[in-house]
Amino acid sequence: MPEERPPSPIGARSYDELSQRLRQALAWAGLTHRELHRRVRRLRTARGTADLPAYNTVYRCLLPGRKRLDVELVVDIAAVLLGMDVAAEWRQAHRVITGHATEAAVISVADHLPAPDGGFVGRQAQLRRILDAEPDDAGVWAISGMAGVGKTRFASEVARLLAERGRFSDVRLVVNLRGFDADRPAADPAAVLEGFLRRLGASGGEIGCLTLAGRSALFRRLLDGRRALILLDNAASVDQVLPLLPDLPTCLVLVTSRRRLAGLDTARHVALDVFTPEESVELLRDGIGDERVDAEQGEAADIIELVGRLPLALALVTRRLAASDEWTMADHRDRLADLRTMLRLDDGVEVALRTSYDELAEPDRVLLGLLAVYPGRDVDDHAAAALAGVEVDVVRRQLDDLVAANMITARASRFELHDLVRVFAEKRVRENVQARMRRAAAVRLLDFQLATARAALVTCYPHEAERWEGLPTPEARALVFGGADEAMAWLDTERVNLVVASGWALSEGRDDHVTRLACVMTSYFEARVHVSDAQALFGNAVRVASGGTRGHVLNGLAMTHWQRGDAAEALVVLEDAIREFSAAGESDYVVYLSGNVGLLLTGLGDYRAALPCFRQALEFAVARNNESFRARQLCNIGLAEMRLGNYPAAVDYLSQALDVTRASADHLCECRALDGLGTTYWRMGKDTEAGAWYEQALAVARQSHNRADEGKVLNHLGVLLVAAGRFDEALAHHRQAIELAKEIGSREGMLAANTDMAATLLAAGRAADAVRRLRQSIESATAADSRYELARAQSGLGDALSAAGDPVAARKHWRTAHAAFAEMGVPEAVDVHERLVSAATVAS
Repeated sequence: MPEERPPSPIGARSYDELSQRLRQALAWAGLTHRELHRRVRRLRTARGTADLPAYNTVYRCLLPGRKRLDVELVVDIAAVLLGMDVAAEWRQAHRVITGHATEAAVISVADHLPAPDGGFVGRQAQLRRILDAEPDDAGVWAISGMAGVGKTRFASEVARLLAERGRFSDVRLVVNLRGFDADRPAADPAAVLEGFLRRLGASGGEIGCLTLAGRSALFRRLLDGRRALILLDNAASVDQVLPLLPDLPTCLVLVTSRRRLAGLDTARHVALDVFTPEESVELLRDGIGDERVDAEQGEAADIIELVGRLPLALALVTRRLAASDEWTMADHRDRLADLRTMLRLDDGVEVALRTSYDELAEPDRVLLGLLAVYPGRDVDDHAAAALAGVEVDVVRRQLDDLVAANMITARASRFELHDLVRVFAEKRVRENVQARMRRAAAVRLLDFQLATARAALVTCYPHEAERWEGLPTPEARALVFGGADEAMAWLDTERVNLVVASGWALSEGRDDHVTRLACVMTSYFEARVHVSDAQALFGNAVRVASGGTRGHVLNGLAMTHWQRGDAAEALVVLEDAIREFSAAGESDYVVYLSGNVGLLLTGLGDYRAALPCFRQALEFAVARNNESFRARQLCNIGLAEMRLGNYPAAVDYLSQALDVTRASADHLCECRALDGLGTTYWRMGKDTEAGAWYEQALAVARQSHNRADEGKVLNHLGVLLVAAGRFDEALAHHRQAIELAKEIGSREGMLAANTDMAATLLAAGRAADAVRRLRQSIESATAADSRYELARAQSGLGDALSAAGDPVAARKHWRTAHAAFAEMGVPEAVDVHERLVSAATVAS
């Protein structure tokens, strides 16, 4: 059976090897020596060549042990066996052996477009950009992208569609410039021009005496006035491409390269990225059919993500799937996962990436490998500089090189690696860079992150600087921030990376980094919440912390559970923290945490039990002259008094808190005091005053990047708008609050806003919508064990069912709510009791 690919003369180093390749071609074509002889004679006769070889001449050309070969006969035999397109390639191979040319001169030029290999998938926007250009809009299109992203396939599709439309139909020239070929050197532009010129009718004698510039000039003269499409595939550099550009208004040139050829000044650039998830599924469907993909949708999605949606890698998997029904998609998914674990890739992807990697300078290779080892999703230039141990201006040049080589992707000021590039580069850095150097790089980056996180938090919360006074800081050059906005932007951008780096530090044995980072980030998560990330960060630290440090970490974890709305679990963790401080002899911290115990008790709806805890913490703050902590306890007492209906006391404590916290610049506490005053005045029926307090609270929340309290204030403003009959505006506020709570992972915030939104829907006459939303609230509050929010939802559902004409069900929910409110001792119990009495009067 013929081989899948025809034999090539590339790599032949002697006449004997070239003769051997001809014998392989004869076998591939399936001809006898006699038939080969007849066809060679017919070819020469048709061409008008008088020299017709004898049978023995053709036969001996294919015998082993050749010391000399007639180049014209070699070319004609190859043309008969493999097609006329290969003639130039065999001629150049003969010239390499005779020493008249280098291997870079062995090229093959075609005058027709390559046949499509399967259906074309995706890239519709990029196709339209080129195809919808004006019919006379020629010039150069430079198509770039990482190895395996499908540049050649895309350029071929562009050329095919242009041909279908009859555009640039006078001449078509196609050549592989071998810029990133694993086995052959990049094509010599002079040799490419020779191939082009021969296709355009120039003779060998006319071409042979011309310099590169002369060949370029002749190329332009022969194309002048002709509508030509030229495909220059796999270019290595701008220098390789420039001599091949005719620079004529009638010629369109498509250039593909793994590098962004920025030096092609007049070119328009198209950058190809990996497929979208939808395009990836389309490629699978195109290759193996809808039925198999639909039967294993989960496995198909896994495969797509394991190969990073890289078209080449997807195509290889698709071919494997199409070749055998015995291997299911689950089998291939498991195979790819195993390869990833072993830092291996499919052979085709490995070769494609290796050729790009080999073109890099050694420092760039090392940087790429270190970026691959780092588990964060992306880096900026400062983090890359810390990782590499060089100055930022040096690493910026290296990053630019890697971006130009399409080995990393730049997104705004961030840099990231494709998953398969990461696997490839990580394997090589582990093979070629000593473990101690990799560990040193990890230490540099971790120290930079910790030092910068501390600097950012001190910038955002200067009133809490004393919290970190006793915390050792690495001797790393931290970023300097111009203000709180800039510092918070850095923290928000790096949040996920910091959490991932915590796990990395854990695996590297850097326990001190894990615990210090958790302590430093406490204030950030108090304001921005992001429950899942906070739980991961504090969870890592709990695994390695001990003594008083463990107490601090457990306290942070407890408050994260509280922010999520799981006060019962938070109380259990906080009790562990108190035990750690007691065992370490740090009695001050035991008293200090009484304020947090009070917060958790309020989360459980036990406001009366919370008040003594807050007052104990307040005494501690006064004794220690800690104004920021005193303000927080005053605020906590005021909010608890407000919940219990003691409104004058609430106003007094919250006003005191506001005065103290403004002096200490604790904007978190300031926002909560303002919001508490707003709610207190609203409960007192003073809507105008309430609105003014809420607006101040919203401004402070946004100024201090306090996402959790911003959502709460927006929700409260929504409640206030209902009294004015502005239902649409109120609903918009509730929706914003719900979205913010979802974003940061605050179950308590979602519960409160959802219940208040239901009340607004009911006030707007949409009882059925309110019922549906309140049933969701009851389910969520039950799961979260949130007594107060559960009672609010039960009371609200009673109101909605009553409005919907179901008084029996309404009374049932009111009774449940009344019992809970009464047990908590909150004034809502009186309101619900009045509804029950009124409902009983109506029923009688």
